[in-house]
Amino acid sequence: MRALVTGAGGFVAAHLITRLEAEDWSVGRVVRGGRTGTGEDFALGAGETTDFERVLEAYAPDVVYHLAGRMSGSAQEIYAANVVLATNLLQAVANWRTPCPVILAGSAAEYGRVENSTVPVKEDDPCRPLTVYGVSKHAQTLAGLAQAQSGLPVVIARIFNPLGTGMPGNLALPNFAAQIVASEVLQVGDLDVERDFVDVAEVARVMMALASNGAAYGKVFNVCSGEGFRLRRLVEDMIRLSGRDVRIEVDPARLRPNDVRALIGSTARLREAAIEIKAPDMDRLLMTILADATAKGGQG
Repeated sequence: MRALVTGAGGFVAAHLITRLEAEDWSVGRVVRGGRTGTGEDFALGAGETTDFERVLEAYAPDVVYHLAGRMSGSAQEIYAANVVLATNLLQAVANWRTPCPVILAGSAAEYGRVENSTVPVKEDDPCRPLTVYGVSKHAQTLAGLAQAQSGLPVVIARIFNPLGTGMPGNLALPNFAAQIVASEVLQVGDLDVERDFVDVAEVARVMMALASNGAAYGKVFNVCSGEGFRLRRLVEDMIRLSGRDVRIEVDPARLRPNDVRALIGSTARLREAAIEIKAPDMDRLLMTILADATAKGGQG
């Protein structure tokens, strides 16, 4: 079996590729520019529909996992990476002689402001994204669902907060870990928020399970643990696990007045699809994040 993974250099993609290869899948890796496609690697170029059609014809995958995108930059850059790119890929697969399942990586940021009364949030709850990134990921979801209405086998994996080795240093916990291993003062924002964290290895496993489940096509699935973790507790645990004497200090520049207080996902739809997701072993994951920070010398 052959899988095509876009955004192959990313954090979640790396774990997905490891899982696919462990289960004897051949993997075609798609990256944006800067590299020449050799073997099973493909340089995408501008990301037009014709670029994707070229890759599909060359590799002939049984399933496509679309993880390419970006979280930061100008609005134009974010929309181009998260909306236009996905739309072009979906059109290319729809045009291809043998359309295959497409798994789109969505985001919990699509939900935006969530009232306490609606936690845990369900896939059919209203999406009111608060950021350009959240809006762009929700637009990607809508594009995928539109193609599903036309018969393309599309699944949206709405990923919450994946944890594991190789996390980008700009995310909260890796940033905190970098500070902890390098300083006696930890600069933080609002730690009194609650988030749903999930082991990135479980994300990879669930994405593969969704791709092989025909009943999942045309639907959105929360990929989450269903558990809420207070960020303050995780930071305190990380300091404890580091064995260092670190003082927590609030940096006003890191405070976001419109931050969502609690965002926890429902796993009911996953269970209905006979897919279980394991609770994260948080101490092990925090130790992994600290080890990454130590290996980088405290550079996030």
